[in-house]
Parts: sequence; structure tokens; C-alpha cells
Amino acid sequence: RDAQESRGLGDVYKRQAYNTWRLHMLRGNYDGWRATTSAYRQVKVRNLAVSEKRPFPASLFRQPMAPPALSPLMYVGSVVDGPTAAATYYGKVDLGLGEEPTDANALVLLFTNERGKWKYDQARFFNLSRLPAVRDRLKRGDATVLMEQDGFQPLGKIPPVPPLCPPAKYIAKILVDCPGRTVKANINNISHHEFDNTRQAEVISGGLRDGGNSITLNFADSPSGEKGAVLVEVYIMPEIPGHLPARAFSYFVPPKELPRNGPSLINVTPELLKTMAPKSAPAVPGAAK
Repeated sequence: RDAQESRGLGDVYKRQAYNTWRLHMLRGNYDGWRATTSAYRQVKVRNLAVSEKRPFPASLFRQPMAPPALSPLMYVGSVVDGPTAAATYYGKVDLGLGEEPTDANALVLLFTNERGKWKYDQARFFNLSRLPAVRDRLKRGDATVLMEQDGFQPLGKIPPVPPLCPPAKYIAKILVDCPGRTVKANINNISHHEFDNTRQAEVISGGLRDGGNSITLNFADSPSGEKGAVLVEVYIMPEIPGHLPARAFSYFVPPKELPRNGPSLINVTPELLKTMAPKSAPAVPGAAK
């Protein structure tokens, strides 16, 4: 892994890749977006849209945030690891939300190299107001911090492109709270998730369908964090204003017990769907295991 790529052709090509991608986004050019976006990100963005029942590709160009321009920002450096790279910029990152940006921001652009060409993948945004030492080093152009602080490095390998998921019958999310554990979840052999020592919710690719849905969980100790209770839940999300989420699956592991690996059933029944209506929803929705 190279701590800082020279400010030569490598960075010029990545900057050009992002600026071209940004121009296509601002112009609503879907073909141009596909040509400049990593293969993995193309499918992830499409799957998320159809899993939330948003029109695709129209919804791609209806984002609340605008891709920030690089011209007002200071380039700090790049970290290159195999076919992936992370380029960091510092300054007033304008996300187009109508608020005056502060000068304590870092923008990290992630790229993948596909067939000898850099493709834009995604961006990470950091407000550094609570990390004054990192902020000051970036402001000075100290690129060595990029190897020391989490979030400024690329993945190191290109993830496999996921399969195209079917349109969702029911929009659904998986919530995992796993202190000190790594949890891998596979839903309907379509939606794959990995959580490490975190509390996080993610949209399920393809959503849930009527009747039986499969979920396979695998647990391992995390290298970070102290072990605690583990909770995995799956919710059907309401699409009617005023309705409530329906808890379709719940698995709780007390702090001192070992989690059980393997498959389980998520059963979407008419009775479960009725709990989403406010008048019939119990205080604690029942869980189908």
C-alpha cells in the first residue's frame, strides 16, 4: 500500500474521473453515470432504489445532496491499495443543502481501477470539529495522517458485483446491534449484510415477499469492542402515512450466551401485516421467528 501517491498522472486521472462523474450527475445523464461509476456501485444504487420502490434511474438524479465541487478544496493526498484508491480533500465541502459549510471538513473520494481505468465509487464526508489534531494536520497538507486515521484508506480489493435483486413486494430493513461481534446475514439468498461491533440498520435488497422468507445468520467474535448482548431484527416498513413498522423477525442473545449460527424463517402473514395499522397495532408487535 502506498501512503501517498505522487501528485502526477495518477491523481489527475482520479480527479478527472470524479469531475466527469459529477458533471453527468448534475446533467442527469444516466449513460454517462454508468460509464464513470464502478460496476459494484452501479448495482448497489440500482438495488437500493428498487428495494425502496423508487423509480430507477429517475430517482438517481433526485438526491437531496449535490456532489461537491473540488475546485474550492485543497488536495491532501491519495492512498492506493491494489485496484482501489482513496483521495482526500480538505476545506469547505459544499453539499448543496443551503447551509454555509465550515472549513473543518474532509472529503474522501473512493475509486476502483477497472480494466486500467479509474472509476468513481463513493464518497466519505467527515466533520473534523471533534478531531482538531486530524483537522490541523490535513490543513497543513500532512498526508501521513491518511494512513493513521480510520476512514481515509480504500478497501484494498474490489467487492464482487451483487446480483440484480427483484422489485420489492414489501420494503424491509434489518437492524443489528452487535457489540464485540461480527454478524453476517443472508436474506432470501439475495441480500447480504455484514455488521461489525456496531448498531446499524440496512435496507434489504429485494425486500420481503408474502409467505416464507429465509434468513441465515453467522456470528463471530469481533477484534474490536467488548462483548455484549446481540440483537437482530427485521422490519417491514410502512408505505401508508401513519402506519407502523411490523417486526417480522427478532433474535436476541444475552451477553454470556453463544449465538446460534444457521437459517431461520421469516413468515410474512396477513396477521403480521395487520399490525401495521395504528388501531390494531399492539404496543410491542409480535415477532415471527
